[in-house]
Amino acid sequence: MFKLFKKKEKIKRELPPGTIRKEFHFEGNVQNIGFRFEVQSHAKPLDITGYAKNNDDGTVTAQLQGNLEDINRVISDLHNIDRIQIDSMTEKEIPLDYYEKDFSIIY
Repeated sequence: MFKLFKKKEKIKRELPPGTIRKEFHFEGNVQNIGFRFEVQSHAKPLDITGYAKNNDDGTVTAQLQGNLEDINRVISDLHNIDRIQIDSMTEKEIPLDYYEKDFSIIY
């Protein structure tokens, strides 16, 4: 058979020293207000990779990978946006993703 479509090979990236990955779970007024877009717009300029997605229960989950200082800056910035009301937030450190290249919004 012909191989018309080659499967893209994933290339493992070398990450800068001090890179961590955290998963955050946000509750409050975090859907239908551009919350995921705000996470992305604050993360990308800092070269943070990961994603943000809405959950069926009205919460948002985000994974951020970068250095701790930049991740904390994104979270702090989110708390300072007037239309966003974060009532509670949990976070946990999770394994690094060596193949991820960008920050995305999951729909």
